[in-house]
Amino acid sequence: MDDLRRSKLFALCRQLTVFLVVATFLNGCATPRLVAPPSAPGPEVVPPPSEYRPVTGPAAALYIEAEKALQSGRLAHSEMLLERALRIEPRNPYYWHTMAQVKYRQGQYRETVQFCLKSDSLAGKQTQLVASNKELLRQAKKSMPPK
Repeated sequence: MDDLRRSKLFALCRQLTVFLVVATFLNGCATPRLVAPPSAPGPEVVPPPSEYRPVTGPAAALYIEAEKALQSGRLAHSEMLLERALRIEPRNPYYWHTMAQVKYRQGQYRETVQFCLKSDSLAGKQTQLVASNKELLRQAKKSMPPK
C-alpha cells in the first residue's frame, strides 16, 4: 500500500512540475503593457511623449508612485519603486528612462548613460522617447568628469 501511495504522489509531483514549467514559459511570452511616460523629468530634461496613458496594474501603480517621489525629490524612494516596476515589466522603455532621470538627479552619470541606452533599445519607433533619451544622454555625458 505504501508503494502505491508513493507512486501516486510521485506522479502528482511530476504533473505539477510540468504545469509550472509550462506556466512559466507562457508567462515569458506575454506582451508588455505600455504605461504613461514620466510627466515631470529632472532639471533640463526634455519631457518624454505624452501619447501613452497609465494602465492599471501593479507595475503601473509603482511607476506612478515613483514619478510622484521623483517630483518631490525623494530620489531613493523613486529608485526603489522603479526597480520593483522593472522586475514586473522589464521591457518598458519609459521605466528605464525614468530610472535614468533618477540616476541623473543623483549625480550618477555613468548609470544614467546605461539606462538611457537600455530605454533606447526598447523604444522602437517612439521618436519622442528616443529624443528624450538622447537629450538626457547628452546632458549626462556633458556632466561626467573627465577620465
